[in-house]
Amino acid sequence: MPSEKRDPVDAIVVDVADDEHRVTINRGSLDGVKLDHRYLVYELGRDDIIDPESGESLGRLEIVKGTGIVIHVQERMSTIQSDRTAKSSSRRIVRRPSKAMQSLLSIAAGFPQEEEELQNLPPSELPFDSPKKGDHAKRVNA
Repeated sequence: MPSEKRDPVDAIVVDVADDEHRVTINRGSLDGVKLDHRYLVYELGRDDIIDPESGESLGRLEIVKGTGIVIHVQERMSTIQSDRTAKSSSRRIVRRPSKAMQSLLSIAAGFPQEEEELQNLPPSELPFDSPKKGDHAKRVNA
């Protein structure tokens, strides 16, 4: 049965990977989804937000769970990988035997037996923030 092309912008999360780094949405190649498309994953707040000046409804608040890139596309669904990273200012000290330590004379002379090097740690990948089936996903510009 041929299906009507659905809006690739508005999608629903239909599956969440155990590590929460990947979600699957109910849109795929038949809907125009392509590799490397970027999506915002979010949950809708329970209540409408009312403008205190006009009294009009502003809609429901989008509670952001994260952003991600489409890494796999099937006809009717796609997998999105979180693209969030923690900016790391962490450093580690790496100790290794000193080249000077190779000589017994250097030990007797009091040269350091280890060399230390300070290395910056790379940023770490972050999962989506508690994604669940039924959350929404919309395409955003890269």
